[in-house]
Amino acid sequence: MTSNLITKSIRLTEQENNALKIISQTEGVSEAAILKRFVSERMSEYRLVEAVTAYQRGEADLSAAASHAGISVYHMMSELERRDITPPAAAEKFMDGLKGLLETFGGSDALRQTLAEFEQNQ
Repeated sequence: MTSNLITKSIRLTEQENNALKIISQTEGVSEAAILKRFVSERMSEYRLVEAVTAYQRGEADLSAAASHAGISVYHMMSELERRDITPPAAAEKFMDGLKGLLETFGGSDALRQTLAEFEQNQ
């Protein structure tokens, strides 16, 4: 399969160029390959951050976020867990369930205060 490659050029400071040479020698690959790898890795990170942000805002579900990031749903779930991000709907459903239990079985003043504070912050 032949793909059309596009050449991009960048300007580096002398310090950046020297650092690139050292990395290239250490890795045993060309400077171009190092630059391509760095750009590709950073673009992947960027897409992941975008996907996580969209998920947090409720703009994308788990599957759509994973697709946007170019990763599996399992990997996306792991990433969200690593970042300690709960599904927006899960927190809401939990609080609704807690309110229902409070109404049905009663509860402490501290629990009522916590629920009221949570609702104010939403």
